[in-house]
Formats: sequence, structure tokens, C-alpha cells
Amino acid sequence: LRQNYPQLATMVDIGNSWQKSKGIGGYDLWVLKLTNQQTAEQHPDKPILFIHAAMHAREYTTSPLALAFAQQMVEQYQTNADYQWILDRHQIHILLHMNPDGRKQAEQQLYWRKNANSDYCQGNNIGADLNRNFSWNWGNVPGGSSDNPCNELYRGPEAASEPETQAVESYLRQIFDDNRGPLITDAAPDDTQGMHIDLHSYSELILWPWGGTTTPAPNGNALQTLGRKLAEFNDYYPQQSVGLYPTDGTSDNISYGELGIPNITFELGTAFFQSC
Repeated sequence: LRQNYPQLATMVDIGNSWQKSKGIGGYDLWVLKLTNQQTAEQHPDKPILFIHAAMHAREYTTSPLALAFAQQMVEQYQTNADYQWILDRHQIHILLHMNPDGRKQAEQQLYWRKNANSDYCQGNNIGADLNRNFSWNWGNVPGGSSDNPCNELYRGPEAASEPETQAVESYLRQIFDDNRGPLITDAAPDDTQGMHIDLHSYSELILWPWGGTTTPAPNGNALQTLGRKLAEFNDYYPQQSVGLYPTDGTSDNISYGELGIPNITFELGTAFFQSC
């Protein structure tokens, strides 16, 4: 896409996987950035949609869907007025693989969830759950994560201990302003621009903050409205994240909790190893 549509597609290296950070193989974490670069002067303040996929290694379907979305927009840009409007006036940033080390483990038909950090546990139980490792509200919800290194929900020894999590946090703080105050009750302004979509599987759900309490978020009504509107397109079940199970240290904690950016999690499909 970058080679064939250089006006629309560029790549940004935002960091390293754990194995690459240790010099034992591994991968760069690449963000595919989509926007019409020739409209920058007409639209200097383009709102940003950040999408990341495959944080949990065994959730196969998330990356192919994100890539198909990118391909469709770019390849049909010349003939589709909606895609022209999106790419002329907005930026789409897609991290196709947040956990490439773990993905390679899952591709051996293993139900691998965590990253590949071999400092924690051993065998097929190594690693930290990247979606319990984000720094805001890390480890603060009873039952929301685990301090057992061999548990699938292991949150890591400290907040944002993993290079993959550090890379995403740093990138979000780079592309988004901080729109929310320091108190749990502080709402982001209604005119806050931007959005973060976290792609997971499975369950056919659309989720919004908070995941650690049944109390609605300060922007709860707006988040609920957004989630229900998105559910109109795919008939998924929309609910506050905690309705699935209690969580802490998840991706919405950095984008909405810290920065006040609307965050929506899609739980795609009906299986981890989803058929085409």
C-alpha cells in the first residue's frame, strides 16, 4: 500500500517487540498511517483515528480485518466519495500487530495470549498480558488482573513494564492531546477530537469505559451513544466494558482514562482461530 499509494499511505516505526528489544529476533511495531498528504494545507488539524490489533496473540481475526479496512479505503479512494472525505480530512493510524512475538507463538496453533517475555514464568506460560499492563489504573481492580507470572492475566511487575505497551502509550501521547483532568470524575470536553479503537476477539461485543467499575465514566452517556451507534452497523451487543468482566491496566485506560480520547473495543467474531 505504501509503495502503490505513496500520497495516501506511510509507515511509522513506533517501537520494538520484547524479543527485538533484547536482540533475540523479534519485530518492529509498525503503524500504517493513512491520509491524503496533499490536503494538509486545506485541513491542517485533521482528527485522528488510532486502531490497534492483535494485542492478544491468539485473536487471529483482528489484524486481517484492520488490513482489509486499510486496503479498501486506499484502493477505492478514487471512486468512493466516503473514502475521499475520510482520507482528505482525517488521519487513520493502524498498528496491525501490537504483539508480533506472541502472534508467532499462536501461529503454532497455541492459545497464546501474552507477549513473549521469558523473564516471566516458563514454557508456554511466559509473558505478560499487554492488556493488563497499561499504566493508568494499573493493578487497581480486584480480580481485574493477576500478579502471578504464569497466569494468563499477568499484569507485569510494574505499570507499562513491557516495550510493546511503552510504545503504544508513547505514540498515543504523541498524536493526541491530554483532554481530561486528573480526577476520576473529570470529563473530557464534548468537542474532543480523535478516537481509539482496540480490536479483539471474540464475543461479538462493542465495549466502552470503564472496565473496572459499574459506575459510568464521566463521558458515559456519550460513550454509550457512540457504542450503540457503532452496533447498528454490525448488530453486536453494546455494553460498558465491566459487563464482560472486571479489568484494569487496559488500553482504554491510556486513551480515555489519561487523555480523554473516546475508546471503543470491538470483540470480533465467535472464535479465536476464526475461519475466513
